[in-house]
Amino acid sequence: MADISTHDLALRLGLPLRGDPARLLTGASLLEEAGPSDVAFAGAPKFFPAAAASRAGCIIALADFEPAPGQSVIVSPQPRAHFAMALSILYPAPAAQAGIHTTALVDPSASIDPTAEIGPFVRIAAGARIGARVRLAEGCSIGASVSIGDDTVFYPRVTVYERVHIGARCIFHANAVIGADGFGFEMAAGAYRKVPQVGTVEIGDDVEIGAGTCIDRATLGVTVIGNGAKLDNMVHIAHNCRIGSHVVIAAQTGLAGGVSVGDYAVVGGQVGVGDKARIESRAIVGSGAGILTSKIVRAGEPVWGTPARPLRQYLAQLATLSRLSKKKH
Repeated sequence: MADISTHDLALRLGLPLRGDPARLLTGASLLEEAGPSDVAFAGAPKFFPAAAASRAGCIIALADFEPAPGQSVIVSPQPRAHFAMALSILYPAPAAQAGIHTTALVDPSASIDPTAEIGPFVRIAAGARIGARVRLAEGCSIGASVSIGDDTVFYPRVTVYERVHIGARCIFHANAVIGADGFGFEMAAGAYRKVPQVGTVEIGDDVEIGAGTCIDRATLGVTVIGNGAKLDNMVHIAHNCRIGSHVVIAAQTGLAGGVSVGDYAVVGGQVGVGDKARIESRAIVGSGAGILTSKIVRAGEPVWGTPARPLRQYLAQLATLSRLSKKKH
């Protein structure tokens, strides 16, 4: 954790400051729990009374917020976004501690940048390439011919199968599995026969993958995760899916094979998406929705329910069902 003055924090954020520029900030907190050395935020006018009543020494807030006496205000058009930036400043991620732990198993043909941190019991297979300042925590397994870009962080026990390409500044949380076989089987002579999964996975820059998330390799070709995509915990991306840039997918969502998701789309939690469905750029899929095989979800109004349909239609149908239920009773 890094201590910083209100002046220096506002300067780092590129925002104007009202109040004491010398106040020292040592942390961040919720409005109701903050103390005089904490920064908090008020993201909308409805939070202004709580912010003014808070003991927080500094509030990141909209321009029309009136602070209590003694409070400093960092004026922001997007308080929540700038508060997130403040958290990164106050709680910087630990830098990579360059070196290879004595218990790590590294193939002689692997290429590891000297600034990378290779933790205990990590396995790195033949031909893997590990970039600058990469951090591999304990128990990670990196397959043959995998490439990992600069400043990417792996938390414990992440597994990356062979021939996967991972970009720069990515974050992989514990127990994520990247590049496992897609679910490919064909019935022959009364039994399911495995279809070899010989494709790969490509993950762009600035991607974050949640704990326990699985991204399968393509049967042929590539499963793609675009730049800036954020996948929550326990998400499943099947073979040959193509996830666009800056897509957000919440926890426990599953995408069947060949699904495409356009740039900036938002997919809620526990969504099920059938084979070869297409979610267009900037579309929004509500939590728990079911998208049928080959269905196209257009941008515009959010979709909800199973099968997924425009939110207004979904709510109207719920209201109709409720009235019918009341009539029966």
